Amino acid sequence: MTKFNPPINKPLDRDYFKKKDNPKYNKKGPQLTECCDQDIDYDCMNVNDLEDWELIEDYIERHLIEYSSTKSITPVSCVECGRFLEYVSTIYDGRQKYGKTSL
Repeated sequence: MTKFNPPINKPLDRDYFKKKDNPKYNKKGPQLTECCDQDIDYDCMNVNDLEDWELIEDYIERHLIEYSSTKSITPVSCVECGRFLEYVSTIYDGRQKYGKTSL
């Protein structure tokens, strides 16, 4: 019977489990996509996936209804791989005057 040596008092991160599943796994520096410099391990939304796109649309619609100061919202994604990166909001200018006051 072989002796089991658990990693006592050591943090278990993604690399530990990847190496456990694949003993030949060897991480060489940060694992980033070439097109948008995002972590490969990060499971994010993709605009090419129909379910993810519906979530993005629902969020934008809900945000536009709740916040009247928002003019438009642009979902920014990677052109090559389709990873969703961020929302960019355009808001109305708050310096408008809606009436004159006389002193």
